[in-house]
Amino acid sequence: MITKLDIQEKDGFLIMEDFPANCIFNKVKTGCGATTIALTNCENYIIAVPTTELIENKCYPTKDVDGNVKFWKKHERKAGLSPVVTNLFGLYGNFTLELKKKLKDYLSSAGIKKIICTYDKIDKLMEFINPVDFKLMVDEYHNFLKQYSFRDKAINGVLAHFKEFKSYCFLSATPIPKDLKPSIFNGIPEYIANWSESDEITVYPYHTDKPYMVAAKFIKTYQTKGCLNVNGIESKEAYFFINSVTEIKAILKQTQLTEDDYRIICADNLKNRSTLGGYTISGSTDAPKRFNFITSKSFEGVDFHSETGLCFVVSNVQNRHTLVSIDMDIPQIVGRIRTKSNPFRNKVVHIFNTKATDHYTTFEEMEQIVDEEVKAAQERADMFNNAKLSEPAIKQQVNEIKKVGVESYLSYQENKFIVNDMVAKLQLYSYYIATVVYQSDQSLRNTYIQSGMTVTRGKWYVAPEKFVKDLISEPTFRELHKRYCEIKEKPMTFNLGIIEIEHRYPILGRAYRQLGIKELKRLRTIKAIKNALGEN
Repeated sequence: MITKLDIQEKDGFLIMEDFPANCIFNKVKTGCGATTIALTNCENYIIAVPTTELIENKCYPTKDVDGNVKFWKKHERKAGLSPVVTNLFGLYGNFTLELKKKLKDYLSSAGIKKIICTYDKIDKLMEFINPVDFKLMVDEYHNFLKQYSFRDKAINGVLAHFKEFKSYCFLSATPIPKDLKPSIFNGIPEYIANWSESDEITVYPYHTDKPYMVAAKFIKTYQTKGCLNVNGIESKEAYFFINSVTEIKAILKQTQLTEDDYRIICADNLKNRSTLGGYTISGSTDAPKRFNFITSKSFEGVDFHSETGLCFVVSNVQNRHTLVSIDMDIPQIVGRIRTKSNPFRNKVVHIFNTKATDHYTTFEEMEQIVDEEVKAAQERADMFNNAKLSEPAIKQQVNEIKKVGVESYLSYQENKFIVNDMVAKLQLYSYYIATVVYQSDQSLRNTYIQSGMTVTRGKWYVAPEKFVKDLISEPTFRELHKRYCEIKEKPMTFNLGIIEIEHRYPILGRAYRQLGIKELKRLRTIKAIKNALGEN
């Protein structure tokens, strides 16, 4: 049962003193300041979050309390005490001796304690703290389902300890759906924030065979027109949410963007650096660029600030990592740009392809298959537990489970074999997205309509595809003439758009060189330019 919770709110932000204890809390809205409550109230708090990026975004905000702007370079961002946010300790990365000392010094100092850490650090924190002295907030907890296939140890570490704290709260604006909720959450009360007003979200779905090529076309439209005109309002920055550095690189190569124009926010590791080649990896606290590419490490909780930025989601069924869910991912992405005056703040363009099949297992059939596998796993667990195996036999069986890895339905906890239904729920979740939601253009649109009513309790508008196609329609000569003159008036600014425009209309280049910018600005048509050049 879900209980509506009357909240204290102001201007779309929560102003509660604390969260309800020992519960799941659906805050409904993203970017409503829920994490700020735990960071600023008078309670000792451990805030567990899914990514390092989110911690750095909170410890090194680009705006301080006085509104001063500062962009933090990579070498300036380190785990430990925040230089901006009072008494906030960021715990992430390698747990080195130096970091352990910093943590011990912090814990031994006076005052309220606020530690924000990645999920994997909860298990390690237990040897440094008395958990009953701290409240625990697990932020974006829906990732327990989404990310279990590659973060099972970190997630299991949180689940093993959360009941040891003074109190706990699992927080999300997009909680795990009831039919996919793992059994470990059974019996935990669930509250939903009762907002006085709901958000209005507009989605612009665009179905195509080649998503990254359409993304590149949008970029070229920004370059040649100087902006993207949406209902008469100009967007001058683009935020592409695409969970594949390979496809980000393909878009960059296609558009020939320079480092002055792009920012890639992804995990800074050897694999990604190798994939991207000469392209530079940035962070969310680096200075924004005109074109920003963001992987799943910043789909949630990370704040971006932009006056005219528009969000794009790029999904490719050939690469399952890029398939965003409509109920969990899209509402999170729409809430990433926090600038309230941005007219595109609650809008998102979703570029996607589909992979319809003539015959596949239906979702209902898949549910039956998974249910049978869970029953079989329970039978095996009961058999092992009732057999009273010797220590060597238990050890051998545990090793067999580890060989199977995260896909195993069995695990060994508290001296007994149990069924891990998190694996089953994740199987169903992944199957639903890949084979039902992205089966066709219509099925994705239907999912948007259904989710808009059931997930966010807000108003979702799904725009017709023609609207999106018109956004990247061929620009008129007059539009390109205006843009060409704007660029040429700033000769120190290199812009690839000038190449595109001169390729399409060579006469503009000739007129600029022979007549100059003032005369060219006065001439508005091809015929007038030809007359001035004596080409008629």
